[in-house]
Amino acid sequence: MVLVKRYGLAGLLACLVFAGCAGPVAPTPSMNYTPGAPQQEESAAGNVEEEEIAVIVNGQPISLVTYQRELARFEAGQAALGYEVADQAGYQQQVLNLLVENELLRQLAAQQGIIITDEAVDAEINTMIAETGAEYFDNWIKANYYTQDEFREVLRLDLLTGELLGPVIEAVPTAAEHVHARHILVKTEAEAQDILVRLNSGEDFAELAAAHSVDVTTASTGGDLGWFPRGGLLVPEVEEAAFSQQPGQVSGVISSAWGFHIVETLEFDPAREIEFETRQRLLDQAIQDWRQELRDGADIQQLVTFAS
Repeated sequence: MVLVKRYGLAGLLACLVFAGCAGPVAPTPSMNYTPGAPQQEESAAGNVEEEEIAVIVNGQPISLVTYQRELARFEAGQAALGYEVADQAGYQQQVLNLLVENELLRQLAAQQGIIITDEAVDAEINTMIAETGAEYFDNWIKANYYTQDEFREVLRLDLLTGELLGPVIEAVPTAAEHVHARHILVKTEAEAQDILVRLNSGEDFAELAAAHSVDVTTASTGGDLGWFPRGGLLVPEVEEAAFSQQPGQVSGVISSAWGFHIVETLEFDPAREIEFETRQRLLDQAIQDWRQELRDGADIQQLVTFAS
């Protein structure tokens, strides 16, 4: 078991929009969708029915056709990867949530006066073409059933998102208080209580951890969890114990979903640099919280339902 959380950088922006996952054999231009052929309903007159509304976001309607196109892109991407989605209603709701969040991002950008010019979008496209070649880029657009205008709006949203995320990312510190701690993890409370008695009798913590801890990632180092800030462990109960004690203090038996722990706090550092991977996790959490705040403060009226 690894208690210390390890997260990479990938997907900070993808937490706001779907990450593309399929396409031609060569690498696709950077973007956030994997569309397939959209299916559109037509009226008897042959025109696309755009009057039906899927959801209204702060008074702004999103058409059913827009939702159907995005759903088709998602389904095509899953099919291209050989995935069979069991929870149909779940992924349909996920696609609709994507459109809602995209609209919330556009509205927030408008409120803050953030504008992405056509020239900025052109620069992004030119960069992609320079990296992949014009023929490949054009083929990618066609293969993924985008119009030029649709793809430009995807890029515009990406750039808007980057601008909006700037303050969120800057608010996550690069240094924070850390604690250095170690623990012993066992499967039963009775065993933990027995080890605690032995510790209180003067037996060595590291030796007992090596002999009895079922956390294979730390047992060989005497239960050492290393340095971590708040939010740095997978087990909040252990983290809380480590931060709440004085150096040299040993906790009582602590129950968690993993089993039963005994925690010793070793030392504190009031302003230690946060490890790269840990900071990425903190950034991810900050963005997730920010996304939720956007939704919590919004008037969202969903007009479509999904059958499971």
